[in-house]
Amino acid sequence: MNKKSVTNKLPSSRGFTLKNRISKNELDIFKKAINKQWLKRIKDTSPQIAEEVIKKKITIENYHKISFRLKHQEIWRKSQRILPKDFVNWFLKSEFANSLKIKYGEFSISDEDNLGWPNIYWRLVRPKESTDIGPLHRDSWFWELNKHFPKPGYNFTRLKVWIPIYSENGLNGLLVEPFSHLRTDIRWEGELRDNIRKPVLITPKNKLKPILLNTEEGETVVFNDNLIHGGALNKAEKCRVSVEFTLLIRTE
Repeated sequence: MNKKSVTNKLPSSRGFTLKNRISKNELDIFKKAINKQWLKRIKDTSPQIAEEVIKKKITIENYHKISFRLKHQEIWRKSQRILPKDFVNWFLKSEFANSLKIKYGEFSISDEDNLGWPNIYWRLVRPKESTDIGPLHRDSWFWELNKHFPKPGYNFTRLKVWIPIYSENGLNGLLVEPFSHLRTDIRWEGELRDNIRKPVLITPKNKLKPILLNTEEGETVVFNDNLIHGGALNKAEKCRVSVEFTLLIRTE
């Protein structure tokens, strides 16, 4: 597939598209895998609390009711939220992955954490917790700052995929600024945090106009990695869970 044919299939001029939905059956498989990893991590760090979670049937959506008893920021680093290799093997053969391949061409999924398998990871955002959401940024900045990120042996372009797993439309989700992938007036710098160089937005927030996308569970967003985006404050009564990963689309 040549570069021109891939470019023609990239998200709309707004820099993102909502025309990608995961089926209920495959969404349930995501939920099962995330819940399994979530509970295992709690068992590993606090067996007593895990027993209580099981006994009282506390769900991941109600995790915020027990999170204050755990070292939340410490136990939920990104490395603990990357889904295992066996799940990724299933996903790459899924109907949804095949639909992405049809729309955008042959791809692999990035492995920024250098685990040896594609990084498909989830976020857990508690109600009203601003520390749980990522600040506005462009994903391309991470790649610019971290030249060591593993790359495929072919020419490629990047697209980000974001899937709401547990969410409430209008109360939580993804913030994006339409057309912002075309802006050339955004200022930023990098700093070392959590053993990785991360971008810091310098342009004042009042110069940006992000909107909250209206997305139901499973209604996937695919966007240009130069698009300004970030997490929205969770105004719902339950936790939000989403999944994301980066497509490295072959361009030749």
